[in-house]
Amino acid sequence: MKVDTIITLANNKNYLLLLEDDLMDEDYFLSVLLDSNDEPTDEYAVLKEIKKNGDTYIQKINNPVILSQLLEDYKIQYEEDNENN
Repeated sequence: MKVDTIITLANNKNYLLLLEDDLMDEDYFLSVLLDSNDEPTDEYAVLKEIKKNGDTYIQKINNPVILSQLLEDYKIQYEEDNENN
């Protein structure tokens, strides 16, 4: 999975991947739910990438601590990008 791509979960909802982060030796993505017009909503989700037997799976995680860390990392990245432009 790559940042800035849209993925569809098993529930047929589309998410835009905003940030990839390695926390506690696991790969997590900060994502935003897209509406029916593929426009971002105000609903964010943490997605965990699981690699098993050569396959990649995505699991939605409900962990406020991880979400908080990803949002903080995204904010830092956003501020750094703005400083460089």
